[in-house]
Amino acid sequence: MSRSPVQSSHVLIHTVFSTKEQSPFIVGNVEPFLYDRVSKILFDKCYSPALAIGGGSEHIHILFVLARDWSPDAVINTVKERSSAFIKKWSPDFEWQETYAAVTVSRSVDEIEKDYIHRQKEIHEKLSYKDEFRQFLQKNGIEYDEKELWD
Repeated sequence: MSRSPVQSSHVLIHTVFSTKEQSPFIVGNVEPFLYDRVSKILFDKCYSPALAIGGGSEHIHILFVLARDWSPDAVINTVKERSSAFIKKWSPDFEWQETYAAVTVSRSVDEIEKDYIHRQKEIHEKLSYKDEFRQFLQKNGIEYDEKELWD
């Protein structure tokens, strides 16, 4: 009897992106609705379930399991497009920045990543989003041009 190949993905992606010009749109009642919508988009439209979602008033971190037949770029752009349309119902000027960072995460450290994402409020009591984003890029060996980070 032959065995069938594994059909599920085990690639975890941690992505971070901001609102346009780091405007503080993700506040109050918007945050839980946004996180819920992002989770639904990931699961229902991208077949890429969220493991953790968190952030601050101007940015979001998402840890998700990448679907086998989707690219990280396609997933992230779908999330940004659909969640932006959703948020514009309350905030017509809402937009996500064009740029984002995305890195793979080992299953051996996924609990550490989840904890980091869930502690975003605490982290940002001492660290600005821009400084955190630079640290995220540097920690993951992503080269960047400062002039192109903040669209």
